[in-house]
Amino acid sequence: MKDVISIIERSEAAYFASVDEEGRPEIRALLNLCNPKKYKSLIGKALVQNGEKLELYFTTNTSSKKVARIRNNPNVALYFCEPEKFRGICVSGTVEEVTDQALKESFWQTGWRIYYHLGKTDPDYTVLKVTSTKIEGWYNLGKHIFGEADG
Repeated sequence: MKDVISIIERSEAAYFASVDEEGRPEIRALLNLCNPKKYKSLIGKALVQNGEKLELYFTTNTSSKKVARIRNNPNVALYFCEPEKFRGICVSGTVEEVTDQALKESFWQTGWRIYYHLGKTDPDYTVLKVTSTKIEGWYNLGKHIFGEADG
């Protein structure tokens, strides 16, 4: 898990895959709140390890298509990578919208007003929590799996 977390924390972006109404996957890049160089105030908060499971937090616009999709189907995948080193991590799991306003406000970053004009109480500001069910990694010349057995 040490290598998994290292790759997640070094990844510039988080690539978020959700499923549309017709069952097709769609991928979007999200701000990687788990990157401690970019989000020092979120260290220990945006990425939480529980044994071989992870809880990861992200923000998005409530009005986005991805929020509508996850309300219909909470199964998602995240991909983090260091392409120059041929290292990657795929985190599969379920996502939920965080409704606790105090928790949402604890993630707030001042620079996000460009996305959420009304600030940390903007109704268009959503925090997502992804809980892993399977983590698959490609690093150190091998494939590594945590969680569910490879199907």
